[in-house]
Amino acid sequence: QLWRHFDLIANVPVRNAGTLAGNISIKKAHPEFPSDVFLSFEALNVQIIIQELSAPARSMPILEYLRQPFNKAVITAFELKAYLKGRFVYHSYKITPRAQNAHAYVNAAFLLDMDVTAWGIVNSARLCFGGINPDFVHATATESFVIRQNIFDKEVSAQLFSLLSAEVVPNEVLPDPSPAYRRSLACALFYKTLLKLAPVEKVRAEYKSGANILKRPLSSGIQTFETIEKNYPITQPVQKLDGLLQCSGEATYMDDTLTTSDTVHCAFANATRVGANIEQIDASEALAISGVIAFYTAKDIPGTNNFCDQAFEYEPEEIFCSGVVRYYDQPLGVVVALTSDIAKRAASKVKVIYSNLPTNTKIYPTMADVFKDQAMVRIKWSTAAQSNSLQLSDQPDISARGVFEMGGQYHFTMEPQTTVAVPFEDGLQVWTATQWMDQTQCVIAKMLGIRVNDVQLKVRRLGGAYGAKISRGNQVACAASLAAYKLNQPVRFVQSIESMMNSNGKRWGCRSDYEFHIKNNGKIVGLTNTYYEDAGCTLNENPIEDLTPVTAKNCYELNDSNSKIFGQPVITDAPSSAWCRAPGSTEGIAMIENMLEHMAFEANIDPADARLVNLRSGNKMGELLPRFLQSTEYRQRRKDIAAFNARNRWIKRGLGLAIMEYPVNLVGQYAATVAIYHVDGTVVIAHGGIEMGQGMNTKIAQVAAHTLGIPLSFVKLEYSDTINGANSEVTGGSLGSESLCFAVRKACEVLNTRLQPVKEALGKNATWQRIVAEAWTRLINLIASEYYKQGDMRNYLVYGLGLTEIELDILTGNHLIKRVDLLEDAGESLSPYIDIGQVEGAFVMLLGYWLTEHLIYDRQTGRLVTNRTWTYKPPGAKDIPIDFRIELLQKNPNPAGFMRSKTTGEPPACLAVSSIFAVQHALQSARQDAGIAHEWVRLGAPTTPETIVLNSGTQLSMLSLE
Repeated sequence: QLWRHFDLIANVPVRNAGTLAGNISIKKAHPEFPSDVFLSFEALNVQIIIQELSAPARSMPILEYLRQPFNKAVITAFELKAYLKGRFVYHSYKITPRAQNAHAYVNAAFLLDMDVTAWGIVNSARLCFGGINPDFVHATATESFVIRQNIFDKEVSAQLFSLLSAEVVPNEVLPDPSPAYRRSLACALFYKTLLKLAPVEKVRAEYKSGANILKRPLSSGIQTFETIEKNYPITQPVQKLDGLLQCSGEATYMDDTLTTSDTVHCAFANATRVGANIEQIDASEALAISGVIAFYTAKDIPGTNNFCDQAFEYEPEEIFCSGVVRYYDQPLGVVVALTSDIAKRAASKVKVIYSNLPTNTKIYPTMADVFKDQAMVRIKWSTAAQSNSLQLSDQPDISARGVFEMGGQYHFTMEPQTTVAVPFEDGLQVWTATQWMDQTQCVIAKMLGIRVNDVQLKVRRLGGAYGAKISRGNQVACAASLAAYKLNQPVRFVQSIESMMNSNGKRWGCRSDYEFHIKNNGKIVGLTNTYYEDAGCTLNENPIEDLTPVTAKNCYELNDSNSKIFGQPVITDAPSSAWCRAPGSTEGIAMIENMLEHMAFEANIDPADARLVNLRSGNKMGELLPRFLQSTEYRQRRKDIAAFNARNRWIKRGLGLAIMEYPVNLVGQYAATVAIYHVDGTVVIAHGGIEMGQGMNTKIAQVAAHTLGIPLSFVKLEYSDTINGANSEVTGGSLGSESLCFAVRKACEVLNTRLQPVKEALGKNATWQRIVAEAWTRLINLIASEYYKQGDMRNYLVYGLGLTEIELDILTGNHLIKRVDLLEDAGESLSPYIDIGQVEGAFVMLLGYWLTEHLIYDRQTGRLVTNRTWTYKPPGAKDIPIDFRIELLQKNPNPAGFMRSKTTGEPPACLAVSSIFAVQHALQSARQDAGIAHEWVRLGAPTTPETIVLNSGTQLSMLSLE
């Protein structure tokens, strides 16, 4: 039991490096730390052996050690007692926001000395809890109460839980969950012990499974796709070109670039008084620190203080704040020092004098805060010009309304925002983690007041991006470039995760206020949806006009006569929100799918039937949905889950369905260059796109090899740069791979045309190497540059279906994703392994959005309090679906797409909303058991364990054995 609990501490590398004594030492220094080692040892009455400098070793209880001051003392050992099996019972628990690598919401450890002659009578008890408040360890009143009491007696157990609930008084401190949830957890964990200890005949059959913590089996998966061998290497399932490099840690990223002895490092100094005006900046203390070289602010910028250029349809955003502070931790300057640590330490010493300090002005870091205070002045587009009133063409049987809220999401990338800027005799060479070299090059040049051709960018690969490196990384790139330009030496700027989370924009949060009118069979008579999206402090990267509306009707029979859908941005006191994987479409599809779920609930029909009856006539989903329901055994599984839920009070299962029609609009232009080397016939490609984990370069290599008729091993991808890729659009929105494959194929076709006379002269048996060598002797150009431009390919629709089965522990709110089925329309996949990986990654990333990732702000200051991995939890390896089944729709060529394919990078993200529909399904069963009337539950993003427990209807009086 002890080892099983310790296995939940941190992760394997941390446990390998850490020690038990180290963990206890952290607890001593930080009483608020919910140490699992301390809690377990205290419950087991473990003694700690202390060796002081000039005194003999002594033994004491751990709690005594924590409360006494010690000077120059070392923990030398722990003494664990042996407890008689059958008499002493020990159980411990740890409830966390995700499966592993997370500290506890609440943890608990119980040691009970039971009377073996009268099982249920307690001789003594040690009931220890963590995560309640810094001073709370033992539930002493409850420990005293249970002595010589039969805890299986109904009246005794009722008194026990009443006393425990009164005794456990959690503090309220951000970002911890609410006191109500943590108090509920404390009682629930002892209830689990009670269920586990009680004789079988004393426990009601439906309650027995509540004794257990959810146990996750080993993950498995099934991937189904087709390949067309005659087209190889197109459609061939191949490993990503740099996959082995990445898995072995040998792949290089921006921070691995150009490590020279004269390189200096940067850190932002930040403003923290939202709404105040910066009057004066005093960096004297920072500059006095040894190793600090310089400090630059807005007044040191020779050109424009802006990292979002209007040429790219952005409104200005200051590199360094020079006036009114728009959000907490807004950068106001950059410290340059010999090391990154020195720069960060010095940055914290920069002092700011503010004027016009707001006294009664409220801070609104999120849209939820705006609506809570009804601060409607923050809504930027008036509703006066857009009436959402609806004239119904038929009389509805059912009408209902609701609110659906989705928070933001941090782009949790492996690689931070990173720039290395190096001055050369004729300008700057910049290695930067950007998705849009053209924009980054432009803003650096304008910031320095130099020509664009004096700034050249190079990008090998990014360690993830998801939209975070479209424009948000420009701030770091400009700061590093300014320092390099001023100092005339190499500068490296690697932003810390805390700095990124504080000052970089997140996914646009969204709120939907909707009303619908339906027939008894779920058929829509009319609906309205006024939605609001959280812009942060500017309207840059706005999805409301172009991205959300085109998905907000999905594949349903909705038009101007039976629906009114209107969106508005809301300005908040937070960093300007940013495009994040499937921006706008995630929210648009989630809103309408949530409405269909709500309709099914109100009409008391199956959610699948609500969708079927509302599909647009002639839509491809009319063919796909029935097939999907059959292949996933949807109807039978709904019946099986209903039977399971009827047998279990505290463990519930649910099934959630989502469907998607995702429009792909192939805009912009992208450049590519293909070169053949005459010596051995190998090929190198450079382009204006960015490889950021999505497998773009692998697809490009496959296309080049196929078009030229050579082995895939002959093709290599070089750095992306602003020469070969000049003027190329952003790599994002699932646009880059197809567009650049198109440009590369055009270049290869040009080369084929040039080589054709040589092939004819040498005959059909000539090798590729000989053809190329001969072409070179004939002075034929073996380099071709081409580009994709908007209009070269037609737009198209991507269809997808997702079904998620979830299991909930109603007592704790924890969940297991038992199975996920995804059917993704990928056309004729260019590279099935790449596309399968994209489907998996997009879906899992958005599982985090819906279930675990919670951005929490301090309303008083606007500070983000979940600004590091300790408090912000994307899903880990044990949070993914246990059974993950993915099918790429077969025999499904796309006549509009590149080589009959479709994109896969973003659309599957929209299907992850099925996870909260599964939660809703499971939760409704628990609420019915709790005697709550038929009532829709408002879930959204994120739906955390706290959300689940507090909406389950569980009351203290329900924690009984019978």
